[in-house]
Amino acid sequence: MKRLLILCGFALMSGFLLSSCSKDEDEPVPPTVAFNQQSGFITGDVTAAYGDTLNFGIILQANGTDNIVKFEIKANGLTLLDSTINTQSFTYNFYTIKGISDQEIWAFTATDIAGNKKEETITITGAFGQINSYTTILVGAQDNVATESFLSFSNNEATKYFQAQAFQNQDKIDIFCFFENTATHQNMMSLGSPGSNINGVFTGASSPDNYTTKNLTRFYKTTITAAQFDAIQNDAVLLDAYNADEARKKASVLAAGEVYAIKIQSGLTGLIKVIAVSGEEAGTLEIAVKIQKQ
Repeated sequence: MKRLLILCGFALMSGFLLSSCSKDEDEPVPPTVAFNQQSGFITGDVTAAYGDTLNFGIILQANGTDNIVKFEIKANGLTLLDSTINTQSFTYNFYTIKGISDQEIWAFTATDIAGNKKEETITITGAFGQINSYTTILVGAQDNVATESFLSFSNNEATKYFQAQAFQNQDKIDIFCFFENTATHQNMMSLGSPGSNINGVFTGASSPDNYTTKNLTRFYKTTITAAQFDAIQNDAVLLDAYNADEARKKASVLAAGEVYAIKIQSGLTGLIKVIAVSGEEAGTLEIAVKIQKQ
């Protein structure tokens, strides 16, 4: 009887072991998600500057039995692609341009007909440029004898000049402030540059009309709020905000709270926030500026 019990116990144990082995063998096998390793493709986590082209090559492979039926791409949780397929293997190539986010987490998910899923991610970290920030700059319109009208961003500094000084440094002048309200030009408090061809506002031999070097700055009115401007820490938003096709040679009828994107003659891009506008031809304009470092 004792021998029979031992044999029965051994039989039960063997059945358990066989059952366990069978369970392991039946563990679901998900599809694989891999990245093209050839030169020029994003192969893993990487840093990128604003505007860089990011080439992705996604390679999906099923488990040999269950076809892949769904492929998803998400960036920072936002679904960019949700595609229905039915195949054992699938390759998807695409490119995108690096935006203003400090970090982008790209998730690629394959789902097979049995419901098995596999997700792989790539993190793109922004490698953005440094900026110079000037929290308050007060400039005067053309008839203001107490406050400088001309502004330079050369040598990573914001330097103001009166008209006579500006003429001696005309290769450095990026912006000037002026007020204009005539029958033909209702610009009111405005910003321009020597290359804007704004004539007859400043007078005398040292006026920008007589410059031999006329730097041009172009202005684009953005939808960026004052609070958003204050939060900017790098050049990505500056570059993103500037619209070359819509930029103009002056920013006119300025009002507090407005934010303009600028591109100066040297190629640097920046943002100007209007803080306060006061007076007319002898008035003042208070601004804040964020501009790329040289």
